[in-house]
Amino acid sequence: MRAHCQDTFRDFAIQDTGADAMTQAKRFETVRMQAESWSETINSNDQRSALVEELKDVLTPLVLRHLPEPLQMSETHPAIDEWITSRAAESNVMLVRDRASDRLLGLLILAEFVDSEFLTTVHLGYLFSEGAWGKGYATELIAGLVTWCKGEGQSVQLFGGVENGNTASSRVLQKNGFELVEDLSDATTEMFGLYIPYDFDKLYGSTPQALGEPTQLFVDFFKQHAGNPLRVLDIGCGQGRDAIFIGRLGHRIVGVDLSPNGIRDLNEAAHRENLSIEGVVSDIRTFVPDGEFDVLLLDRTLHMLSEKDRLIVLERLIGRVSDGGWVLISDEPENMQGFKEVITSSADAWEMALDKPEALFVRQSGREHGSDTEA
Repeated sequence: MRAHCQDTFRDFAIQDTGADAMTQAKRFETVRMQAESWSETINSNDQRSALVEELKDVLTPLVLRHLPEPLQMSETHPAIDEWITSRAAESNVMLVRDRASDRLLGLLILAEFVDSEFLTTVHLGYLFSEGAWGKGYATELIAGLVTWCKGEGQSVQLFGGVENGNTASSRVLQKNGFELVEDLSDATTEMFGLYIPYDFDKLYGSTPQALGEPTQLFVDFFKQHAGNPLRVLDIGCGQGRDAIFIGRLGHRIVGVDLSPNGIRDLNEAAHRENLSIEGVVSDIRTFVPDGEFDVLLLDRTLHMLSEKDRLIVLERLIGRVSDGGWVLISDEPENMQGFKEVITSSADAWEMALDKPEALFVRQSGREHGSDTEA
């Protein structure tokens, strides 16, 4: 298995994302293996020398031949030592050892990019010594990595590139839930991806009002419409950061979130204050609302989905906006162009009311006759 393209590992630069970053992982275990960051090992002269000797038995020509050109090298001590330095400068590398014997079986290479506050993208690669081939170690290792990621509760996109024709490595990823990403694949490499969502339910279960105060742009908008009660669909509402404030102004809200803890907090707050708010536990990727809404509100929600999913969700939901209704979006600046293209390509006509790097407000100015919003 190899990375996205031949220069992937050479060009990657690991960014510091704090103590919770995925590649700050020191260790995880599977039934037969343990994977541990090599940071301490390579920073000790004695341990590094011992590792070089171990790698001579792992980084053989047969193992290296399927890897990108920058990962090729000779089996001499200086070449391996230089190889370690290069890998450490661009990626987080984990030593994969047999739990019973402590024998070095291979390496797991992780290159990380921070996409947003709650989303990290990690490109992975692995290699095993010839003696470890054909024993199911690769499938077990990736399963262990996925399990560890899910346990941490962080939002992670994992990507692994496979050289065309390497069906064994393709199966390793597919067995662990990875799917082919055609847009990132090319004539020589198939790219597979797996999205692991952030565990907001865990956050909401331990932290009241975890996301703080309502977004100011939305505060200003709904204050302007305080005398005209609106029906609002709040997608990814969480504990009600925006919904509670909007409800206090007399608007009616349906809030949707995947988190049972978040929706519980929202409904309890609405009940205490006698607000017209209905919280619904649902996956926004498949949620289909009843009826139409005057406002579709998406406050820093879509960026936590994959690019494909976020555009599909937006395309589906704008069909539920009533005549003259609004779509209010706050999100990452790099996602805005895609949102604009979805909106402008819809059958309805829209007017731009606010266009900022981090926010987009549009109002429907005309509906295509015969459109079926109940589909």
